[in-house]
Amino acid sequence: MESEGISAIVVPLILLTLRQTTPLVLAGLGGIFSERVGVVNIALEGMMLIGGFVGIWVGQSAGVLAGALAAILSGALTGSLHLFMTQRLKMDHIISGVAINLLALNGTTYLLRKLYVMAEPIRDASVPTTIPVGYFIALTLSLPFLAHFVLYKTAFGLRLRAVGESAESVRMAGLTPIRLRTAGLLISGMLGGLAGAYLALSQVGRFSDDMVSGRGFIALAAVVCGRWTPLGAALAALIFGFFDALQLQLQGVVNIPSQFLLMVPYVFTILAALVLRPTPPAALGREEETEG
Repeated sequence: MESEGISAIVVPLILLTLRQTTPLVLAGLGGIFSERVGVVNIALEGMMLIGGFVGIWVGQSAGVLAGALAAILSGALTGSLHLFMTQRLKMDHIISGVAINLLALNGTTYLLRKLYVMAEPIRDASVPTTIPVGYFIALTLSLPFLAHFVLYKTAFGLRLRAVGESAESVRMAGLTPIRLRTAGLLISGMLGGLAGAYLALSQVGRFSDDMVSGRGFIALAAVVCGRWTPLGAALAALIFGFFDALQLQLQGVVNIPSQFLLMVPYVFTILAALVLRPTPPAALGREEETEG
């Protein structure tokens, strides 16, 4: 009986941890591919928001699978916008990311009001059926290993990491840095859009104002704590997801403010930064001469 009671607590906590971790891992892997090619990407939040809204909008008329594909494509377009502003217009990477986040937040809020809340008749920004969460969890459990293989066991991954360390060395090897950065940003945007699709089309089944709620920034923190490696970032995201799930499980059960438990992952981030002293890619955020 005691073991059954423990299982009744532990198993739901594990499942909820996986649910809460999934968008963090997907967006975190996107952050790795962007920052490994030297582009700071705090626009993950905006990529997730745009992916979530587009996923719902397309999913209502064409089905949730088409919605997920549209979310991935919208994320890729958002990544392309970040690439254009940072590499072509030479905009500061942080400013570009903030601009995209604000554009996504206010743009999706406006479209939500225009297309749903103020529409005649009023519509609901939701889908009748959702993609099973298990599909996304299975993808999340496998993607970090796939990303690790791509980055560390293939010539393509070696080139991506090289341009994040020194674009000049890449040029001397006869390669074009801007093309590698384009590939990194497209992959980053696609994963960010997929994370948004998970929230809208699987976990929640609808879109609401600012539904991402800072998960893009938490994913970026996981990238830093994971030392810009897929497996490290996935582990850090799992820790964030665990404390998020724990505070949800303990609400109304123990007399501990949920805000305290939500604070723990951020304390972990600070401690990890002090202890691990993660070193970013050498060329991260640097201005480089780009060529077509």
